[in-house]
Amino acid sequence: MGNAANSGPQRPVPRQAPSITQPQDLYGEPRIFTPKQRQALLRRYQIHDASREGRVGIPIDVCLAMPEFAGNNLVSVLIHDYLDSQTGRMHPQGFLQFCTFLSDCTPAVEKKRMLFDSFNVYGVETFTHDEIYRIYKVLLGHVISDDHIIALTFEALKHPALEKQGQITKKEFMQMVPDSEIEQKLTVQFNIPAE
Repeated sequence: MGNAANSGPQRPVPRQAPSITQPQDLYGEPRIFTPKQRQALLRRYQIHDASREGRVGIPIDVCLAMPEFAGNNLVSVLIHDYLDSQTGRMHPQGFLQFCTFLSDCTPAVEKKRMLFDSFNVYGVETFTHDEIYRIYKVLLGHVISDDHIIALTFEALKHPALEKQGQITKKEFMQMVPDSEIEQKLTVQFNIPAE
């Protein structure tokens, strides 16, 4: 995946951005933003990549410095799924998809699936110590010690509601993470026209 939360093996094939089940426009993009809002987002994109049709792309560090994305540790992990796999840069379509994903119109369940998939570096449908530790490290690494993160990891993996101790399935993960927390951490209010 190529992100700071991943110190283990890399996934050989980049994942596709999540498909959001919303009506689509003529370009196949989810119809969440009005045409005026979409143009405002594309103008924001073009500030950083004025090339024709966004062919050059925006480097990840520039994307992460945008006010809406800056300082959000989960965004810095999830953004990798929207970068062009060949250039490692953000292009217009990926930018619009990422903004759509982070909008308040994307259901929390879709955001949870993407979060799970982003930390699922081994391609299995269960999390063990490694993945849970990485999630806590991204969320809390700047606030608490690694020893405390390890303790939280073991505590989560011993939760009595788990089907199998030491593993958290995708279904269990989806149930364990509150929608309100996902909405708080993965919803961005874009500075674009209201309509």
